[in-house]
Amino acid sequence: MDSPPNIVFVLADQLGARWLPIYGHPLVSTPHLERFATESAIFERAISTSPVCTPYRGCLLSGKYPSQTGVLDNGQAFPRGVKSLADHFNDDGYRTYYAGKWHLSGAPQENRWAPPDQRAGFQHFIGWESHHIDHYAGLIWSDDPDLAIEMPGHETDSLTDIAIGQLEVAAAADEPFFMLLSYQAPHPPCSPPAEFLEPYEKLDLVTEANADREAWFKHEAWRADYDAQRFRELYFGEISQLDAAFGRLLAAMDRLGLRDNTLVAFTSDHGEMAGAQGRFGKGVMYEEALRVPLILRAPGHQQGQRIDTPVSTIDLIPTLLDYAGCRLDESSEGLSLRPLMEGSAGLADRVVISEYHDFCASTRHWKLITRGRSLEPAAFYHVTDDPYELRNRVDDPDCADVQARLLQTLSSWRARLARNEPQNDSDSVIPTQPESDMAWQTINT
Repeated sequence: MDSPPNIVFVLADQLGARWLPIYGHPLVSTPHLERFATESAIFERAISTSPVCTPYRGCLLSGKYPSQTGVLDNGQAFPRGVKSLADHFNDDGYRTYYAGKWHLSGAPQENRWAPPDQRAGFQHFIGWESHHIDHYAGLIWSDDPDLAIEMPGHETDSLTDIAIGQLEVAAAADEPFFMLLSYQAPHPPCSPPAEFLEPYEKLDLVTEANADREAWFKHEAWRADYDAQRFRELYFGEISQLDAAFGRLLAAMDRLGLRDNTLVAFTSDHGEMAGAQGRFGKGVMYEEALRVPLILRAPGHQQGQRIDTPVSTIDLIPTLLDYAGCRLDESSEGLSLRPLMEGSAGLADRVVISEYHDFCASTRHWKLITRGRSLEPAAFYHVTDDPYELRNRVDDPDCADVQARLLQTLSSWRARLARNEPQNDSDSVIPTQPESDMAWQTINT
């Protein structure tokens, strides 16, 4: 590429990889995402560093773990003094744009203005702090706290119109740009238009081995009171509507001549249980909540590529800055995914760490979950052989060695963060001997 690429980063909210046909779901309709995936790198095992809204966003924009930034739960603000993703791009001559749900300016968590000093450095910002309960009555703000802009129709469609307007402005400028488009969809409560809802009302949607047909979703403040079947009808309808909106965004980029020099990323902050394990929502370390879509289309890169190396939120800043040719602080966490996208062999033994109320260490095949924020194992799953996590093998002697090694990796990670030390190459693989020996090898993970 002769010049730095533009970057368009599309962030869905509460969209689990489990619920997309790209990752194997047989019933959900997402033709635009599927077409986009044929032109992109699809990461098979992308793991949210924290499966809840605000901690994920703090991680995405800082490149640091929640334990490092202190953004550990919803309702917290992006920390002052932490260099953000937008700051990196600003320093290297990019124009930076943000559109949509923010959820990083602290309390109260509601549909309100996000003050300029809590926007993590974005130059052009139009958004709202948190949560439109009525998706047909959304409000959005730019630079005037007293001037709320009504979003006509469904917020997903209105936000797409706003983003396309931003793209038109950005495309007309001489500088490269970075744009983060943050949808609220398909975060419940869902209210998709009839054209996207009705196809699902004719199907049996509660079919997986770990699905609880009797699970009930009740949230009085959201006026939600229905079973898992109805929850999925609404949730899947919003996924299909989001897919159509994404298709419009891609078409606008083509019309504006942006396709050949723009990296496009599509991902989500975390997933949604949707009645799996009898649960709804997120914040747990089950696959439905933890595993997210991650699809990257980079100019000139190999198309239709599936990558099974485990990756996580913490890898996104290094990846985007790598493609943009921007400087990256040596203390940053994570790995650039660009070598994987350009054909390098993956790390067969890589471990990615997640944290919220529990800790979790995930590999290609295994996942260890602790009991709270301790190092006591609570669950251990072979997610390849047992994708619905029906067999907890935490007490199985046949896999005790692998579990112990994962626990040691998690322990070393936590100790390093407590010492405020930067990541090194050994942080992302499984040790075979005590840490002091610093001996490593690939095992069947």
